[in-house]
Amino acid sequence: MAGLACFDFDWSLIDTDSDRFVIQSLSPELRRKLDTSPMQWTDLQNECLKDFYDQGGSGQVVRDALTKVPLDPDMIKACQLLHAKGWTLVIVSDANSIYIDGILQHYGIKQLFSAVITNPAFWDSQDRLHIQRLIPADAPPHGCPLGICSLNICKGQEIDKLQKQLRQQNSANKADGSTAENFAPSQRMLYVGDGRNDYCPALRMQSSQDIYFVRKGRSLEAYLEKSAPNIRDAIKARIILWTRAADILKVVQEIA
Repeated sequence: MAGLACFDFDWSLIDTDSDRFVIQSLSPELRRKLDTSPMQWTDLQNECLKDFYDQGGSGQVVRDALTKVPLDPDMIKACQLLHAKGWTLVIVSDANSIYIDGILQHYGIKQLFSAVITNPAFWDSQDRLHIQRLIPADAPPHGCPLGICSLNICKGQEIDKLQKQLRQQNSANKADGSTAENFAPSQRMLYVGDGRNDYCPALRMQSSQDIYFVRKGRSLEAYLEKSAPNIRDAIKARIILWTRAADILKVVQEIA
């Protein structure tokens, strides 16, 4: 039975942090700035890119860096298999739309994903890249009660919105007699993540048939192992710790 497959991006779909990878490619000095500045993370990315362009950098250097981001072939196979079996694939990430689009395009898998939920980014007329927060600083806060989501995105709430959209699309397809693949709220869900902000969306999985892929050695695993029992007990999905994409591919081959 197909379902909804959600992927975080950094250290989940890809094998690095795209923000740090790109900035390191542009300038070691700017990479050090990422580790020392108290600025909000998304704003800091935009500031580093501004510094890069002010120093004479070009947009082509940024685009070239995206082609060097590592993506495990087994992760690509897992995504292709899920898509072929009728799963709806989405990315929910605190990266940005330009980085994600460029990397997916480079590996030829952009068409596998029905939606990419992330921070918006755009190239201006001078070929400078701008990155913005998904939830702007002057907008009402998302109000997630967990207190661990980033200021600019609550992935759990974004999953809620996405599922609502899919249900509406499903209803519209039924109304007009469309034979397009329909999404049912009861379908299975899997989520691939590595960070603490990947905990909130996992609470949307309410069945032991759902699968929560948690990357070993990252902050999400440490959060789940905290002494407070309600943290891990709140997860109803089957938790699978993974190290390499081959671990995910093996499970996907069994369930898809």
